[in-house]
Amino acid sequence: MSTSGKSAAEGFTKGAESYDQAVRHNISGSDRLVMSLPEGDYRTVLDVGCGTGWTSAAMVRRFSPARIVGVDPSEGMLEQFAIKLGEEFPDVEVELRAEDVMDMGVPDGAFDAVICAMALHWFADKPGAVARMARALKPGGVLAILTAGRGGEDAWRELLERVDAPAAWTGWFATNQRDVDEMDADLRAAGLEPLDVWMERRRRHTDPDAFMARTRSVAAHLLENPPGGYSDLDQRIVKGLHDAAGPEGFTYDYCKLFAVAQKPSE
Repeated sequence: MSTSGKSAAEGFTKGAESYDQAVRHNISGSDRLVMSLPEGDYRTVLDVGCGTGWTSAAMVRRFSPARIVGVDPSEGMLEQFAIKLGEEFPDVEVELRAEDVMDMGVPDGAFDAVICAMALHWFADKPGAVARMARALKPGGVLAILTAGRGGEDAWRELLERVDAPAAWTGWFATNQRDVDEMDADLRAAGLEPLDVWMERRRRHTDPDAFMARTRSVAAHLLENPPGGYSDLDQRIVKGLHDAAGPEGFTYDYCKLFAVAQKPSE
């Protein structure tokens, strides 16, 4: 794992306990992703960038898999995953691996479904990550991805530029967001047949402090807050959010990119 990957994992570990509440919109998107999978017998599931386990939980509710392997570099996220799946679905066999997508030690051709919800945009090599996940599929298996879509969050990017946030923040959007054509190309390059690739664009109005709480959960590794306190960058962003907020809060558009593809049967 790269140094930046390690810092991201540490940041997500710090925010693991509050993560689900902060990303409730992502959880509802993950539910829609799972509902878009074709009917099938998904007995073995690989959840890449599994976080606290809400996408796996959606898979269990719809398809009742017998075994789930969760992969995430954040130990804190995996701890929450184990608690959640253990309490809600004690009959499902769960294996958790603290690994990066490109280094995960799962076998090729072993899974009926591979799911990856709101994690791909954090992977440095996105085409490589899609190819690695595709390798893990059995013939006829399905890959389902939910990630940050290109074209959203312009208001957020512009705010970060106004408060002189470093390039790790302001350059994130061009580097990490994905469009429909890009995702379709990645899937085909990985030897998969796209079944459905689409984008959702939504307008959100959020209390500035609630928006910042979410930011601290999903981007703690970029804020560099000291224990029990806040960095200068954190406080500049907070002020910028309050300055930009109107009667309905901080208003911004968010795009989510969904993709479902299948590995050809032999």
